[in-house]
Amino acid sequence: MKSATMFSALHKSKQLYLITLDRVGDYLDLVRVEAKIKSRDMAIRVASAVVALFFTFLVTIFFGLAVIVSFWDSPYRALAAWAVVILYAVIAGVCLNLSLKHFRSPPMSTMLRHELQRDLDIIKESL
Repeated sequence: MKSATMFSALHKSKQLYLITLDRVGDYLDLVRVEAKIKSRDMAIRVASAVVALFFTFLVTIFFGLAVIVSFWDSPYRALAAWAVVILYAVIAGVCLNLSLKHFRSPPMSTMLRHELQRDLDIIKESL
């Protein structure tokens, strides 16, 4: 009875080896595909962030100039200029906080981990 269990375990380990050997190429292909997708997504994010940053910068500069010019002939010119400087500092702080908070992406190996977990579940069922 013990030898039957041993032969069964050897047979299952051979099947496990064959499954793993068969899937290694798929795993490598999946890693390559995930790397390409990740690099494309990162390039799109960076390009859109640069464009948005550039136009946000222009809007902020012209808004500040408009505020200062509006108060140019009044006694509040210096106060308006300092208010614009403070406004720029607040905007910079908020943007920095948002960029650190929301510029996280899922790990690259998510799909690979999912496939490995699925294969492990299949192997556990077969044992």
